[in-house]
Amino acid sequence: MGGNVPIDDSMEPVMNDPSSINERITTLRSAIDGQLSDRGRVIDNLLDLRNEFTSPALIAVIDELLSDVPGLTVVENEWWSGALDMLSLAAEPTTI
Repeated sequence: MGGNVPIDDSMEPVMNDPSSINERITTLRSAIDGQLSDRGRVIDNLLDLRNEFTSPALIAVIDELLSDVPGLTVVENEWWSGALDMLSLAAEPTTI
C-alpha cells in the first residue's frame, strides 16, 4: 500500500505542492496593476484556486475571502494583495 492512497474508494488523495500554489499566487500578484482590480476577475481567480488545490487550510481561507470580497464592481488592490498574502501563508506546509 504505497503512495497516496485514499481513505475510502470514493475519496481522492489530498495532494498539494506548496511550490505550485506559490507559483500561482506569484503569477496573480504580478498581474496586479494600478489601484483597482475588477471584482469579477478577483472572484474568478479565487474560485480557480479553490478548484485547483485541495488543501483544507487553503480552501478555508479562500472561502473566507470569497465571503468578504469588497466592492460592487472593483476591488482595491491593497485588499487583493493582502488576500494573496493570506493564501501564501495558508499554502505553507505545517509541522507539528
